[in-house]
Amino acid sequence: MTATSAPPAAAMKRGMGSAMAALLVIIFMALGFVAGAYIGPRIGLGGTTPPTQLQTVVVGTNTPFPPFESRNATTNALEGFDIDLMNEIGKRNNWNIVFRDFQDWDALLAAIQFQGVDVGASSITSSGSVGATRNLTFDFSNVYHEADQAVLIKTGTTPFTCSGAGGTCTVQDLANHSVATQTLTSSYWWVQDNLVTTGWTTSNLAHDFGDLNQVIQELLNGGVQWVMVDKPIAQKFSTENPQMTIAGTIETNELYAYAVADGDPGFDGKPSTTADALIPKINAALDAIKADGTFATLRAKWLG
Repeated sequence: MTATSAPPAAAMKRGMGSAMAALLVIIFMALGFVAGAYIGPRIGLGGTTPPTQLQTVVVGTNTPFPPFESRNATTNALEGFDIDLMNEIGKRNNWNIVFRDFQDWDALLAAIQFQGVDVGASSITSSGSVGATRNLTFDFSNVYHEADQAVLIKTGTTPFTCSGAGGTCTVQDLANHSVATQTLTSSYWWVQDNLVTTGWTTSNLAHDFGDLNQVIQELLNGGVQWVMVDKPIAQKFSTENPQMTIAGTIETNELYAYAVADGDPGFDGKPSTTADALIPKINAALDAIKADGTFATLRAKWLG
């Protein structure tokens, strides 16, 4: 996924704008501070920290985005590659991981930027032009996954044919076909930069929603002809729902990383020190997880 902290006017059409998201994050944070000390997990109504001597680290995510982060259909518990990997990182650092699931992607990004959560773990793209913009307000961990984008269409429809090598979709293939994306993600920015701004697709045909469920539903309802989403997520959706088919791939070579607020303020919201900075600890744990084979096991479990 990808985004900036200050969306253009077009990004405000659907879902929550990041200015409003930031305001809500600040309000929630104010409720969670007393004389500079946290009285509980940063964000999330009704959340409590279990009695423990472990350092609590609040991790923000955004579902549904399977197989990286989603909710179990039976138990409603969070699950996925990011969830398992972050829990393992927490275990290696003697942290008590508390997850907060945001319904809007831009609200999650605002929470990371304004320290409403300690860490963002939600298939966050750290590379390319989007990653460069995010580096103005985030610090990133080492990369843990590389992904492309995919084009989802409703099964039984043929709005276009992806004519590129190996089934890749070109701008010309996708031009002037109605599309939905999740607001402020890398999918959203690709459509804006490559189709709308360039004039290949008129702006009224490009729709965006804060919740990925709404994006998928818009496709299934026939409101748009195609949807753009990260390829592993498209593969998961199409496998589990025969109403959707992958029409092709868009090669973006996006790199996922975990994100913290700019300057890596650590647990206390102050300028980071060796003792409280989170990124070095996350990176060290990632290295160890890869070295002992745990990373490969988790990849096989969730990504095949």
